[in-house]
Amino acid sequence: MNSSRRWLGVFTALVGLLVILAVVLVTVTNGQKVTLLDENTPQGTVQRYLLALKDTNYAKAYNYLSFSPSDNISTYNDWLTSNVSPYSYNQTTWKATLGKIDQNGNSVTVDVTVDTFRQGGIFSNSQSSQQLIFILTKSGNSWLITSPTYLYWMF
Repeated sequence: MNSSRRWLGVFTALVGLLVILAVVLVTVTNGQKVTLLDENTPQGTVQRYLLALKDTNYAKAYNYLSFSPSDNISTYNDWLTSNVSPYSYNQTTWKATLGKIDQNGNSVTVDVTVDTFRQGGIFSNSQSSQQLIFILTKSGNSWLITSPTYLYWMF
């Protein structure tokens, strides 16, 4: 009986330590400020688009996009209806890291690594990472994202 109480005490202490560590990590990482890149560059456009999504400022995010006629999206409400679900967004936390940029005239690709953190069971992998390639085209002095325009990676 004494042995099981000791193990219970050790287990409780470990769980408490993990909770404290999680709180410290969230506190430390949430306060980091992002240095904004120039909005008139491809990487600045992608960064501001991702920040707008992170802040759930979808109207601002929409302004960084350009759609082809085959997308059947002509208004902000069309895009919002086909992309944003208030239920699934709250289930996912994510962060994005800008990577390699490849420019070819008026077309640019920006590699982005998106790390997604989801609630899961004790035996499930709650973190996943994926590479996205954003394609942008020049429009006057600014850049617009032509792909991806669907937010599948957020959910």
